Amino acid sequence: MNLMPRNAFGPLELVNLPSELNGSVGNNRAVGGRPQISAQNDVDAVRAWLARFVDTRTTFDSYRKEAERLLLWTVTELGKPLSSLSHEDLLLYRRFLSDPQPVARWVMAKGRKWPRNDPGWRPFSGPLSASSQRQAIVILNTMFAWLVNAGYLAGNPLSLSRQRQRRSKPRITRFLDEPTWVEVKASIESMPNETDREREHYFRVRWLFSLLYLCGLRITEVTTNTMGCFFSRRDRNGDDLWWLEVTGKGEKTRIVPATNELMMELVRYRREYALAPYQDVDLIDLPASVRTLRLI
Repeated sequence: MNLMPRNAFGPLELVNLPSELNGSVGNNRAVGGRPQISAQNDVDAVRAWLARFVDTRTTFDSYRKEAERLLLWTVTELGKPLSSLSHEDLLLYRRFLSDPQPVARWVMAKGRKWPRNDPGWRPFSGPLSASSQRQAIVILNTMFAWLVNAGYLAGNPLSLSRQRQRRSKPRITRFLDEPTWVEVKASIESMPNETDREREHYFRVRWLFSLLYLCGLRITEVTTNTMGCFFSRRDRNGDDLWWLEVTGKGEKTRIVPATNELMMELVRYRREYALAPYQDVDLIDLPASVRTLRLI
């Protein structure tokens, strides 16, 4: 068995593998084709795959973590390159995820997360739950499939894994029925609003609940979009219809109809701050106490 040098164990960006472990001659390397990436070793191939996700930090960090763990495990525990892994090797790896051993090598001390450039860094903070194990395998399957498509690997060692058929789940629609929504509004109406502080809180709560309920927005969409996202268009009958353009998850933009009830609440909220009801609806109009709250 090839043993990896001690200084080769670390975060992906610091890994330096010897030629017999870096995958340049891995058993599963594609031969005779036309590779679509220039990587000549496993680390560079993994980096090429990860480069697709650099604009989405959470996805990049999650994918890098799983690729990094597998790479370090295969060269350390099996003494073979990532590009030599077999289906049986991946079955062993999945069992390893539930109990990373030896602990001193794989698990961070004292249950805390150390910075990636710290000597105390380890690939794991503890054993993975069953759901985390499944997620790790899903990510790795995605990586292997991409490396096959890129012409770097000859085959995907995870493609033989048993695929559990997903049972269709009944569609669950979560909403407040009309009587409940009336109760919510009645509860808000009963809030004290005598002092300036009470009035500010009252109108803020009233607007926030209206915005969330009537538009079905995510919390992040409420906090990252501005009042300048409201716009109107005239219909065939000459009536103004209001809409809210929201940029949400994945930087995707969608248009949400703004009902008459919502626009009445918007007018009420803006008048509380002595602002025009509709014209120039924008973040810059709001006073300092509200400016950082975006739509709310």
